[in-house]
Amino acid sequence: MTTPAKALTKAKIGFWTLLCLVMGNMIGSGVFSLPASLARYGSISLLGWAFTAGGSLLIALIFCKLSQEAPNVGGPYAYCKQGLGDFMGFQVAWNYWISMWVGSSATVVMVVGYLAVFFPSLSHNTNLGFGCGLLIIWGLTALNMLSFKGSGKFQIITTLLKILPLGAIVIWGLPHMNFDHFYAFNVTELPHSSAFIATATLTMWTFIGLESATIPSENVENPKRLIPLATITGTLLVTLIYMLTQTTIIGLIPNNILQNSPAPFALAAENIFGHFGALAIALGAIIAALGSLNGFILIQSQIPMAAARDKLFPSFFSKTSRHGTPVRVLFMTGCIMSFVLWMNYDKSLVEQFTFLITLATLAALTTYLFSIVSEVVISMKKRKITGGKVSAGSIILSVAALAYTLWAIVGAGQEVFFYGSILFFASTPLFVLVRAQYRRKNLRKDNDRPLS
Repeated sequence: MTTPAKALTKAKIGFWTLLCLVMGNMIGSGVFSLPASLARYGSISLLGWAFTAGGSLLIALIFCKLSQEAPNVGGPYAYCKQGLGDFMGFQVAWNYWISMWVGSSATVVMVVGYLAVFFPSLSHNTNLGFGCGLLIIWGLTALNMLSFKGSGKFQIITTLLKILPLGAIVIWGLPHMNFDHFYAFNVTELPHSSAFIATATLTMWTFIGLESATIPSENVENPKRLIPLATITGTLLVTLIYMLTQTTIIGLIPNNILQNSPAPFALAAENIFGHFGALAIALGAIIAALGSLNGFILIQSQIPMAAARDKLFPSFFSKTSRHGTPVRVLFMTGCIMSFVLWMNYDKSLVEQFTFLITLATLAALTTYLFSIVSEVVISMKKRKITGGKVSAGSIILSVAALAYTLWAIVGAGQEVFFYGSILFFASTPLFVLVRAQYRRKNLRKDNDRPLS
């Protein structure tokens, strides 16, 4: 008779589960609050969406190849560790972790913005808004510290709640659009090219998570077929949702109003359904964002713990509670998120959200950059062993994905690039210290070992 444990290990993920994993992780807080950030550039943002979708598809194809070339390893951290060694694996774990807690802070800002629909003082009282943000951070951190049970069902429900309000806005909003709003093509003083680059960088945030299907690759039915299919299908469906919702919002809300709205979907719903509609959309957005935030907090606690077990992060991060939760990482991440929230609360909600997601996107793009290089290295090593040749199509894909990622990194802007560079290079001394820590431990073990 097969034991439950053995049955569990034999369980395989099918296409629909994999597709929901991709879409659920990609559709987060960004789509609900980005229309306000993008309105500062105008309807040129629609071109940014389309271009980012194309570039994201290239990166998704790279992760599909990685899942086939290294089928027993999941996630960008492990790929880079295998392809580029311990130091780059450490750098990727570091940057991925940064993108998670910075992105989580941005999600908190978005939740506070939509809570302001119910409690307007949150958008006017800085201290009250900051206190509400702290309550959200530490409430969900405490939840993850206590238990991970039920998180799967919670994430499925919140994924559905993300899609429902978006679909409602599109279905009922399209007939009410004012096409004169689209004439505000570029409302900045920037050249069209600069405005286009800025919108393409901002929209990249909403595609973070496209690598999700590669993480459980060894537990997927027919991974060589289903992972590319789920990743590409998920990316295309999410792109369709993004383009339709962004177009609808632009058509419903004048640009000058949209720019300063911390809850643009609630504002659009109020124009269509009245005050009750605004409350319903705001509530759906809050629940959906809390689901994304819960997932972010869970993931960002697992990455440092995994790196610590590989002796790439301090051993401090590997400690877990008796329930198996990495409480130390969760507590530290909660403190960091609180500090990031405080550091940016002198800006408006829209400005704060824009800065945070751009910084998180830069950290994620750095992770993607190293993953693309890792794919090339792993592929070359595999071809060297098997004696095969790298196809022209693979070379074109790698070069195109690398070029797009570099372009997106440059488009982050000087301020974000400056802070991102500090975060990136600050990790090098940490890597040296971690190595020294483990060397000292090994020396102590050798000295304590009895002579034979």
